[in-house]
Amino acid sequence: METQSVPEAAGIKHGGGTRSGEFGFFALMAAVLIAVTWVGVLSYEEGMNTEKSKRNGEAWVAWLTENSAKRFESGYTLAACAGGQPAAVAPESSEKVPASEGESLAPAAPAATAPNAWGACLEAILKNTDLKGLVNPFTGKAPELVEKCDPADHNLHGDISIEKSVATPVGSAVPFTISPLVAADAIDTKLQLKVSICDKGAYPIKVSEFEF
Repeated sequence: METQSVPEAAGIKHGGGTRSGEFGFFALMAAVLIAVTWVGVLSYEEGMNTEKSKRNGEAWVAWLTENSAKRFESGYTLAACAGGQPAAVAPESSEKVPASEGESLAPAAPAATAPNAWGACLEAILKNTDLKGLVNPFTGKAPELVEKCDPADHNLHGDISIEKSVATPVGSAVPFTISPLVAADAIDTKLQLKVSICDKGAYPIKVSEFEF
């Protein structure tokens, strides 16, 4: 009895073999596997860097919270961050000024002293506390304190934003306003602050709200 032979498929050698197209398929699958693995590694590293950035933000929250009450105590060590209205300072000159025409000379009035500002306090913190040793995991440098996290600026990843909440007058449409804590802001009274960190895309991630 005759058997019908099966036509030899194009690209297959006699005796069995691998289609040439299968080599390309295997190569493509290997490339996809490598790409997926690489994306996974990058995503893991990005996630770890974000978590490390959160730890930096938590370190700031911990320090500011711990010193919230201390800075209003007499003899607070970090004078630039002390709260309360500073005492008036007597003028260096010992000259006297007339109290009024026809009256005897009176001692000069003590010079008024401006309350401590955030700029000088921040400088003292970065110079005298452990916060100066923090490292931005995205850049390997010290994290910067920025006014806000802005997705339009990807260079902000890993940086820290500190904002203040200020109560508005009674009857206002909103109970309080939120704005960046800037160098000129006075810190003589209690402040309601919010710390955020900027993620890989410079989007803000809230760490905590607290009183300083």
